[in-house]
Amino acid sequence: MKNNTSHCLRSLILVVSALALSVPAVRAEVADTKSAAKAKKAEHDAEMLAKYDANKDGKLDAVEKAAMKADADKAKAESKASAKKMKKE
Repeated sequence: MKNNTSHCLRSLILVVSALALSVPAVRAEVADTKSAAKAKKAEHDAEMLAKYDANKDGKLDAVEKAAMKADADKAKAESKASAKKMKKE
């Protein structure tokens, strides 16, 4: 009975140790994913600013935002039309 309990205890310690050692690796992967997402968003924001900032003041005013929204709405409508066309075929 002692041998079986000792074996279970060793197995439990091994599993807990393995999990404890894997936590930093998982956290690092999550941090890398968040960093990549932030970098991608920053790149996208810079592209949108370069495209729509007509007066080159470094920020989008109401008119520039409206132009960006109009382009987004147009792209969405074209995407829906394309999807409908593909569905018919």
